Amino acid sequence: MNHPQSRFAVVTGGTDGIGAATARALRAAGADVVIVGRSQEKADALLRADKSHGGTGSMSTIVADLAEMKNVITVVDEVADRTDHIDLLVHAAGILITRTEHTTEGIEKDFAVGYLSRFVFLEHAARRSLLSRSTRMVNIAASAPTIPWYARMEFSSQTEVEARVGMRSHGQAQLANDLLTAQAPTRYGITAIGYGPGAVNTSIRREVPHAAQAIMKPFYARVTRQPEEVGAELLAVLLDPAVPAGSATIRNRKGTFPAAAYVADPARQHELIMVSEALAARALGS
Repeated sequence: MNHPQSRFAVVTGGTDGIGAATARALRAAGADVVIVGRSQEKADALLRADKSHGGTGSMSTIVADLAEMKNVITVVDEVADRTDHIDLLVHAAGILITRTEHTTEGIEKDFAVGYLSRFVFLEHAARRSLLSRSTRMVNIAASAPTIPWYARMEFSSQTEVEARVGMRSHGQAQLANDLLTAQAPTRYGITAIGYGPGAVNTSIRREVPHAAQAIMKPFYARVTRQPEEVGAELLAVLLDPAVPAGSATIRNRKGTFPAAAYVADPARQHELIMVSEALAARALGS
């Protein structure tokens, strides 16, 4: 795989930030890209701006709030109406909230958007036969060579998973995505890449109260990376011929590294899958 021409790509969280930048890079390189986001206004603006750029690919949108799992199912079904196979998949949807908030389906919102929507997407895409060994997924998370002690959380208890809210839930969503990446080749037969972009200048903190943003400011003041830079990196990752088909790799802008032992543990991966299935079933009423 050395070019995306004639390849079908889906980017969740594709109307803003890293997702939008990656979608633009893919389309400019020749892919037919479907961007998924919750804002019709942002989707329309992205399409208008895209018309002024060159390239042989195409761009279309699906507007949906991925906080609700029923919407994720609808999105996958709509994708299946447009193609019989997803070649490139970028999961970039995510939020950062410090308050306690749940979706109408009863799932903590940060965990629902940032992780569970990705799990449900993959599950339903597999049921619709949209995935194969040639599918390459980038799962944006906190992916790092080691998992610090304060970020280590277990998924053996659904009660404990649901009790985590705010920043704690955001952290568990990031860890869950790394575990999902490690499990994805076995469960879905795809090539999976966990990618940690580091701190990037996006609007992910838009729902964080001003007081909390002030506390975060010393860290984010040092942010110099822009979404376009990360989008170019992800394009290169998606097209890297050195990535073996059917493998799981973890990487960041510095390169590829082995998954941390905490993430590579099959028992912990299995526990996450069991909790994810239970939460998804409850959200979907099945």
